[in-house]
Amino acid sequence: MIFPFSVSYNRRLKATITPDNQHAVLQYIMNSILDDKANNVLADDIHVTYKGSTSARRGSLFGSVDDGTFSLIYKDDSWWLNYQINMRELFVFTTIASTIMGVFMLLGGGPWWVGIAAFLWLCGGNWIIIFIRHETVATSIAAGIDDLICGKTGLPEQDKMTGELKSWF
Repeated sequence: MIFPFSVSYNRRLKATITPDNQHAVLQYIMNSILDDKANNVLADDIHVTYKGSTSARRGSLFGSVDDGTFSLIYKDDSWWLNYQINMRELFVFTTIASTIMGVFMLLGGGPWWVGIAAFLWLCGGNWIIIFIRHETVATSIAAGIDDLICGKTGLPEQDKMTGELKSWF
């Protein structure tokens, strides 16, 4: 699919994906999105896919998108996490709803631009929210993969009284 029906996020990983840790990385991605109530989650080769959400409640992270795919890609001498979401149903639903609203406004003698404004409000507002929320998911999972493979890197120790960095020498 193409923009705006589909959005793709790319995050460079510090970790190096090998055959030894590939299963752990895919399992980490699966567990992360299952915790957020993704539905029909499948892992295949270097991809994890999902379709919709298991939660019928409003505000579900994955309920507002049709499906998504996480892929591990090697390019430019490093590993990347590519996350693509598809939102065709959002555009179909908001187009139908705003068209109906616009027709009723025209039949009632209202302004012609109400249907366009409804589309921009419903579709545009939801698209922006979805974009921001899923960008955060992509960043969070990429950081989690780096922590899983490379280990967590803590801040250097500081002296509690002075705030100066402690020296090992």
